This record gives sequence, C-alpha cells and structure tokens, in this order.
Amino acid sequence: MSNSIWKKYITKQIQDKKINDNIDVLIIGGGLSGISTAFELKDSNLNVCLIESNEISTGTTSLTTGKITYLQDTIYSDLESLHDFDISKKYLKSQIYASKLVKNYIEKYKIDCDYIENDSYIFSYKHEDKIKIDKEYNILKKMGINAKITNKLPIKFPCNYALKVEDTAVFNPIKYINTLVNIIKDKIKIYEHVRALTITKENGNYIVDTTSGKIKTKYVVVCTHYPFFIIPGLIPFKTHIEKSHVIASKVDKIEKFNAISIGKQTYSIRYYKDNDSYIIFAGESYKMSNHVNYQQRQEELKIKFEKLFNKKPEYEWSIHDITSNDLLPIIGSASNSDSNLLLATAFNKWGMTNSILSGKILSDIILKKDNEFIDLFNPKREITIKRTINFLVDSFNISKIYISTKINKNRSFYNSNVKFENIDGKNYGVYIDENNKKHIVRNLCPHMKCSLVFNYMDKTWDCPCHGSRFDIDGNVIKGPSSFDIKKND
Repeated sequence: MSNSIWKKYITKQIQDKKINDNIDVLIIGGGLSGISTAFELKDSNLNVCLIESNEISTGTTSLTTGKITYLQDTIYSDLESLHDFDISKKYLKSQIYASKLVKNYIEKYKIDCDYIENDSYIFSYKHEDKIKIDKEYNILKKMGINAKITNKLPIKFPCNYALKVEDTAVFNPIKYINTLVNIIKDKIKIYEHVRALTITKENGNYIVDTTSGKIKTKYVVVCTHYPFFIIPGLIPFKTHIEKSHVIASKVDKIEKFNAISIGKQTYSIRYYKDNDSYIIFAGESYKMSNHVNYQQRQEELKIKFEKLFNKKPEYEWSIHDITSNDLLPIIGSASNSDSNLLLATAFNKWGMTNSILSGKILSDIILKKDNEFIDLFNPKREITIKRTINFLVDSFNISKIYISTKINKNRSFYNSNVKFENIDGKNYGVYIDENNKKHIVRNLCPHMKCSLVFNYMDKTWDCPCHGSRFDIDGNVIKGPSSFDIKKND
C-alpha cells in the first residue's frame, strides 16, 4: 500500500461505544474538510457527530503535499478564460481567506503542525510555457498581488521562467487535524470504522444507513473526497479524476519555498522538517481515464527524482484529485430539493485551502450565517457553454475507459499472477499471491459498474472511471463505492 510520509503521525481517536441514532448534523468523512466542518460547529447548540469509514485523517488528507498557497498553477487566467475576471478574483479572495484562517487557528490554539511561511513559485521548464506565466502574472498584478518574475528557483532545478509570490506556507496536515480533534472531541461525537452506505429522506429528515446502524439527522454533510451517491448532485458528470504520484526523501536541509511547474506535465516541490529534513516531490499527473498502468508512471517519477536529486525514495505514494469541469470546487447544498444534504468535493488539487474553506462555508450554511463564497462554489451553479464542452470531453474519456476495460481486461503490463476468468457467464478478476493463493473478485465496481484494473503498486483493484479502490479480496478501501465487491455479486 501507499507509504505516505504523513501516515506516521496518524493517531487513533477515542471511539464512543454506541452511535447516536438521532442527531442534528451528521458529518461523513474524517479528513480535513470533515474535521474543519466539525470544528466550526463545536460551539453551536447542535447535536453533531462525525463518522469515518477508516481512521481519522487516513484518507486523501494523508496523501497530500500539505501546501497552503493561493498560487495554484495558472488557475486565475484559466478561470478568467472559462468564466470572467470577477469570478477569478473572487476565487483568489477565497484562497487568501482560507490561508489566513488556518494561520489564525494555528496561532490562537497554539497548534504544533510544523507550519512554515515561505514563498510560492509557478515555473516553466519549456520555452513555450513562458507566455502562460506572463498571463498569470498580469492578472495577479491586476488583482493587486505583489507577484514577481524571475528566471530560476531557489534550488538547482530545470527552470527558464518563474513567477513568485509571498505570504504562503506549508504544514503537516495530520498534526493540524490531531489538534482540532482534541479540541472538539468533548463536544462532538466522533466514530471511526463506521461507513455510510445509503441516504434516504423521511418526513423532512435524512436516514443514513451505516455499518453500525441507521442514523436520523436533519443535516448530512458529505466530506468523503468523492460523494458515495450519484443522485443528487450528479458529481460523476461534473468532474473527472486525476492521479498523481509522490516521493519523499531525506535531505541535509530544507529550503523555504514551494513550487509547481506549469504545462502538460507538472512537477511539485516542497520541503518538510520534523526531526529530519525532507523533500517532497510530486508529478506524473494524468486523468485516470487516460492511463491505467499506474506502476509505470510511479517508476517514471522515481527515475526523474533520482536523476534530479541524486537520492533514492524513502516514501512513495499516489493521490487522486477530483477536478470539476469548470475548475471551481463544489461546496454547498447538493440540490434545491436536498438543501440540507451538503457536500464538499472537486478541490482541483488544492485540497488544503479548499478543505479549510469548506468547513467555514458548510457550517455557515447550517448556522444560516452569511458567507460571501457560498454562491461561488454552489453545486447548483449555472451550466455554461465552455463547461458543457469540458463535460463532453470528460464524458467521452470516461466512456472510452469504460468500454476499454470491458473489452481489454488482460493488460500488457500484467504478470502471470493477475488474470481474468469467466465463471457462469460473469467476469472475475484473479490475483495469485506469493503463497500461490487465489484471490477472486467480481470484476465490477459497485458504484457505476465500471470494470476494474489491477494496481501492482498497492496490490489493489482500482476503478479507472471514478477512483474506487478495493483490496485483493474485494473489500472497499476508498470510495465513491460504499460497498465491498462480493465474489458472487
């Protein structure tokens, strides 16, 4: 399985013996967005509980690079092109707000999370990408940001042009969450190893069926990275999934900057220090629907890392990022008829600022407070022509991989220990472990019935359509699927 540098900081939380079955607010998901929402509701008079299918912060938050920055690739020129200048400027304002919010909480509650303020860079290593940086520079200057142009990074790294801003930071997201949990655990019930299965409506309330029984609640807040339901919200039709690979290794000292390259293939750099100093290097990003040989892409990143830094990886992992087809996160009420069913997803690779922002937006909706960013991220926002075009492209890619996995199951990169069998007219995936034991599962994701591919890096069955992951015996590791694969499904 993925060996993230952050996982050693995860601590098992206190679990209540009996789950509350009648509450005001149920938060589903114990990552940064779910815990942030619970934190914002801690002083309300509402009866709030949070459930997590595994352990707190073991999901996507434990796989991030931990940047708190408003400089996010070429997002501002991209948003201006897709929407308009005002939308782009408002998104910038939201990211600066979230960055200040986390800093204020760290100072107020004296949170020890290795928070370090540093500079952020976007940079190009190909001459043709220079014009994109100039465009981003011009729009940031127009928005009042003191951006600067340079031709190099603080370290020796391929770069011919770069944009730099100040007032950004990096931190340890797990240490941050651990402190928030300690602050709220006497006010909000937290349950680990409780998975939400289905949501139904009954007399103005929601009934959430879980692996520990049914919960009746007025509000449901879904912070599971990717919602486990299709309707309402229709998230599979508004987003696509990108996969990136990450490497970390010890270095002699940290550098006080973080950076991401622009262009077709991006690379991300940041440093981290606890008892030792580390560099965290990410890249080889791609739409999951366009590439299924995950191990190959990890190996390509490893080769580049060793060549650039002359070091062997000490940690290796991968991460899924949900990207909306209009480049704005999806935060708020799922639909007009389900205004008390809230969700937060599609953070477009910038999960730290947008998770913290989600906690504030979602709690303000519940508490009926004004929040200037509610409309910007509203899941029910207008469908534009450009967004429709992106939707059609994403739908084509999903349809292509859906059909491809039905027709071509035996990939060229599979070894003899992975094969497919037809039993009684149904397709099964077979993994033969090192003890020559067969592990047989239905080759079908319970979420939207896509066929699965085998991930040699993590020894999992993965859905290339929407990112669900299952172990070699078909047990769900990560959604959107809420259900295990059964051999006889």
